[in-house]
Amino acid sequence: MVDLRSAPFHLDDDAALWVQHTLAGLSQLEKVGQLFCEILWDREGHDPEHLFRRIQPGAVMYRPASGATMQENSRTIQARASVPMLIACNLERGGAGGNGGLTDGTYIASPMGLAATDDPVSAYRTGLVAAREGGAAGINWTFEPIVDLDLNPENPITNVRTYGSSPDRVIAMAKGYIDACTQSQMATTIKHFPGDGVDYRDQHLMASVNSLGVDEWEATFGRVYRELIAHGASSVMSAHITQPALSRLINPDLRDEDILPASLSRELNFGILRERLGFNGLIVTDATQMVGFTAALPRRVAIPTAIANGCDMVLFTVNQEEDVQAMLDGVAEGVITEERLDEAVTRILALKASIGLHVKQAEGTLVPGAAALQVLRQDEHVQWARETAQRAATLVKDRDGLLPLSPARFPRIELVEITNEDTSEGHLPELLHLKSQLEREGFDVRHSEEVSHPDESLSVAAYAADVDLVVYFANMKVSSNQTTIRLSWDDFLGSGAPKFVRDVPALFLSFSNPYHLVDVPMVGTYVNAYSSTHETVDAVVERLLGRAEFVGISPVDPFAGLEDARL
Repeated sequence: MVDLRSAPFHLDDDAALWVQHTLAGLSQLEKVGQLFCEILWDREGHDPEHLFRRIQPGAVMYRPASGATMQENSRTIQARASVPMLIACNLERGGAGGNGGLTDGTYIASPMGLAATDDPVSAYRTGLVAAREGGAAGINWTFEPIVDLDLNPENPITNVRTYGSSPDRVIAMAKGYIDACTQSQMATTIKHFPGDGVDYRDQHLMASVNSLGVDEWEATFGRVYRELIAHGASSVMSAHITQPALSRLINPDLRDEDILPASLSRELNFGILRERLGFNGLIVTDATQMVGFTAALPRRVAIPTAIANGCDMVLFTVNQEEDVQAMLDGVAEGVITEERLDEAVTRILALKASIGLHVKQAEGTLVPGAAALQVLRQDEHVQWARETAQRAATLVKDRDGLLPLSPARFPRIELVEITNEDTSEGHLPELLHLKSQLEREGFDVRHSEEVSHPDESLSVAAYAADVDLVVYFANMKVSSNQTTIRLSWDDFLGSGAPKFVRDVPALFLSFSNPYHLVDVPMVGTYVNAYSSTHETVDAVVERLLGRAEFVGISPVDPFAGLEDARL
């Protein structure tokens, strides 16, 4: 049973009545439509009208686009929909950046950058920017906050997308984000249940494993989910991650080969989320194009099984006609009972009512006017981004006392760029910004190009006489569908590799990944900034020059447990 009056919905009489009357007026096909959250790209050929080919979906998720484009799409979608739609986006870093958001919005910081401030106000401000700027574009549902625990430095997808490894800090930061969204009528999502960050693999590429025992899970991920559910999280994203210990706790007779990822698991959705954690809100799968979902069961079986086994909404279709038919077949064949179908749709409608979509539809205010977009990158938001960068920058070590830098000590700097982004058309703008800032201070800065030298042609003495300081600018960003985020050099004989740190002082600046000391333990001075923006570059430069202190507190072990990295 769905309790419309309790958390996270808290519906009054009118809202509860709207849910009940709306459900009663839906045909079976219309109910099935509500179970799907579609995707809309800002690409040629992706028309919002295409979302309605066979069904009216219950929701849509935007991929990155300008605020104006999103607002126009929102207006088209909501005008087309008889039941107001949830419009979702990844807004983990404010209005822009990361794995989604408005391309012209305000990028505050990565979640780990927020956590490095050790102040939930940073997360609250980020949630407020997400709600303000996203709301201006018609977005009413954020797939945030991410509440994974970054327990494995080799995981290529959690990393700076998390608030770190401490349950206390994750809970505090997530509460700040949720509070801001709740006050702004923006629905929230905590993810990725049962918890990413234990395995070293990417759940986009397979069903990864949360291998903790029951007691350890309860003390970490379980505590996080329990507290945030009690705090009012609107929805939970059930991920393509297995949790064998919890699955066997609920069903001791499960065979290894029958353990399913959470997105398909009756044990994890009903047994853990609903019963043990008492979650009354909406459960949505993670993206169903991901291999962790598609490889678990045949797709025509997996789609209805996700709903039958406890999820209320399926994220994305591969082929709308096929997936909708699979869901209809699942209902006709009894995989999804009428009771289960109504329960899932009730939760979807209740979430919509909890953020006032039924009222806004009646008032014609589901999507604000064009003037609302003036909130994007407003002065207050940009100032918050600057303040966050200043408080997040973390000095991990300064073994050789290089800091503070000055042109008198290190007049000639060689700048080495390390990135997994496309630089075929030139250097990263943030690296160029760092170069200009240092040159403004009187340093002579040159770019280093990776060049191979046979040993007999390289003069270490000449190199040391020509360069006073090597500065490594690393921007190895987290993104889906990669197996690792490790440093590699084009040629171990190349001049760019940090092989001469005892001959020429070296400073390593990481703007995206906190764990690069795994690959450059020999570097004596190392800084983590967690996000690659002009604001973080400015904040780091001020602290390198000694004009301000590094006050960031690392949310993870930047040495990854390696003693040589500490030296």
